[in-house]
Amino acid sequence: MRRLLAAAAFAALAACGACGRKSPEAPASEPETAFAPPAGRRAFSLSIDKSQARFLAPGDAVEVAILVETPRADGTSETRSEVLSPRAEVLRVRRDWSDDDGLVQLALSPEEVEYAALAVQREDRLFLNKVAEPPVLAPAAAPSKPALERGMRGLAVLVYPDQQEFLDAGARVDVVAARQSAKASGKSEADALVLLQDVLVLGSEPIQGNEQWATVQLMLTPDQAQTLTRAVAAQDDLTLAVRADADRATRPVEPIRMSRKFGTAAERGSPKS
Repeated sequence: MRRLLAAAAFAALAACGACGRKSPEAPASEPETAFAPPAGRRAFSLSIDKSQARFLAPGDAVEVAILVETPRADGTSETRSEVLSPRAEVLRVRRDWSDDDGLVQLALSPEEVEYAALAVQREDRLFLNKVAEPPVLAPAAAPSKPALERGMRGLAVLVYPDQQEFLDAGARVDVVAARQSAKASGKSEADALVLLQDVLVLGSEPIQGNEQWATVQLMLTPDQAQTLTRAVAAQDDLTLAVRADADRATRPVEPIRMSRKFGTAAERGSPKS
């Protein structure tokens, strides 16, 4: 499992969920200046090989490219580069995140977050290509300490360290779920959807000692708590995307599949692909 696990389900899922992830090293220095995502964008934390983080700094702008493999009729496949996001703002960078990886926080649209979450889940290779004319960003402000409101639920979840590293109590997040579903052809393909919007983070704790997981507590309505626990029970891969300061607006965000954006011409044109 790539993302969130409810604390109650952790014992059963930890052996599977830890596969393929690296524990971060203790940082060698304090993180650089941090910026807030612009209104309408979401902050997406991405663990990526150090070569892609080494020359980036907060306040840069990048093109996010993805390597995509498309099957051919003869049984071989074609590998090509596609643009996942033509312009993403770099909000934070931790170059010494682990032995092999850096950690970069990017400002993406809600739809781009869905594609990025699927790319991570599929272990697609991503490239952050720096572009000229970086954006003008506002420094990130420390959010005020929140309290659980009457009638709400405080649900504690276990998260991968890269999801917690830049997350403060008081931030507001969207929860994005990636899951396997059937295609029209009968084959299985992962899709992603924005499961919850504008959720308050009540608490955020890093890993302790040799633990593999950090902990985040979210404030949810009873219905939202049921939705999230069902997603955890289904072993969906979940991502936290931080919202812009004071951005409380919500809107429908269509579920996506990689084939609809990066598939063959037939898949891109089919509403059922």
